[in-house]
Amino acid sequence: MDEQKVILVLGAGRSSSSLIAHLLGQSEGEGWEIHVGDLDLAAAQSKVQGHPNGRAFQMSSSDATDRDARIASADLVISMLPAFMHPEVASVAIEAGVHVLTPSYVSEGMQALDARAKEKGVLVLNEMGLDPGIDHMSAMQVIDEIREAGGTMVSFASYCGGLVAPASDDNPWHYKLSWNPRNVVLAGQGGAATFLDRGRVRVVPPHKAFQALTPVEVGGRRYDGYPNRDSLGYQELYGLQGIQSLVRGTLRGEGYCQAWDVLVQLGMVRDDVRLRWPAGTTWAGWTRTFLPAHLDAVADVREAVARATGAADETLDKMAWLGLFDDHIGPEGLEGTPAQIVEALVTVKWVLGADDRDMIVMWHKFEYDLYGERKAKTSSLSLEGKDSTFTAMSDTVGLPMALAVKPMLEGAFGTTGVDVPMSRTYYEPLLAGLAELGIVFEEREIEA
Repeated sequence: MDEQKVILVLGAGRSSSSLIAHLLGQSEGEGWEIHVGDLDLAAAQSKVQGHPNGRAFQMSSSDATDRDARIASADLVISMLPAFMHPEVASVAIEAGVHVLTPSYVSEGMQALDARAKEKGVLVLNEMGLDPGIDHMSAMQVIDEIREAGGTMVSFASYCGGLVAPASDDNPWHYKLSWNPRNVVLAGQGGAATFLDRGRVRVVPPHKAFQALTPVEVGGRRYDGYPNRDSLGYQELYGLQGIQSLVRGTLRGEGYCQAWDVLVQLGMVRDDVRLRWPAGTTWAGWTRTFLPAHLDAVADVREAVARATGAADETLDKMAWLGLFDDHIGPEGLEGTPAQIVEALVTVKWVLGADDRDMIVMWHKFEYDLYGERKAKTSSLSLEGKDSTFTAMSDTVGLPMALAVKPMLEGAFGTTGVDVPMSRTYYEPLLAGLAELGIVFEEREIEA
């Protein structure tokens, strides 16, 4: 029997559960060993679960010597580490001639490794998760079909959200955490959102992100989409030069964005200043520190927030449910950025319980001209997780990477360098593999 191949997974966070389980399930038939490393050894061990082809190890936060040696001796590396660490991992792997997979956007640092990776014959395949990842593949499949039929794209919209399954939706925010809570709290703060709207460039600054909403319906349920990041770059990435409208964004349940916008407007999720509140500060007192001084005379903090922001009762009810008006208890930590204080709060309040299930919703809309006739279609995915470990988020982030492992080891993609899965080379086999695992898009012709 051939020597076993070593697949090195760096990072054993919640999004890696389905990835590691799928690889372990294939390991005996494929002759693989799955080595999983994390700063928390217990986290790595919990993912391996004593599987005979699994190996858990502890990574060092201060010394990369052992990690780099493991990278050099592996046959493929999957980096589930924080995105800023991917280029460092990839650089070591490229020098050793080892292929790399990541779920993250290609940074400038990663792109700078492209020439070296090609010289070494190494494929560094990024944006292989959900968003980015499945979004690219599912969109490009339809866009290519439209072009091949003789159509010309006129408008493209794409929204995705990690949400809570209807049966587990038991709070007024219609939301629970299935991924990094810090990223949820800081959503919309990564710079202005830019997109195309009927031929005009629109710019939405961070403090207005949750006000620029688009209604989206998937599976009979209504969601709100808000624009996210820079959509303009996708004109080139998706080959959509000359398109009239182009926007990519994030989905949330009805009412979420309006309520979160109040926190944004009051400065309660800012992450650019560290503050200290006096001992004994209650949540009501903490909230009041973000209100203008002329409202100090308003005894009820809920009423004061309403006067400061014009928030509706449904929005105020959501804030009350979080405990932000509580006059008896307060934050456990009274020093940090406002965003850190809110993150600690929602990590508890929005917890995905052991019996809860999350849900992923992705929705694309394509408008195009076909031989002088305007046409439109949608492509959507609605997927519920199995439980609080094997979540829909874990499935959709991890399984595309798991499915790419075998073709990468065998050189089946035939590509090298720093790449992303936007071509038929990638999306045909990977979307077919995802469909076999129950991750299937539904296409519908709609009125243009």
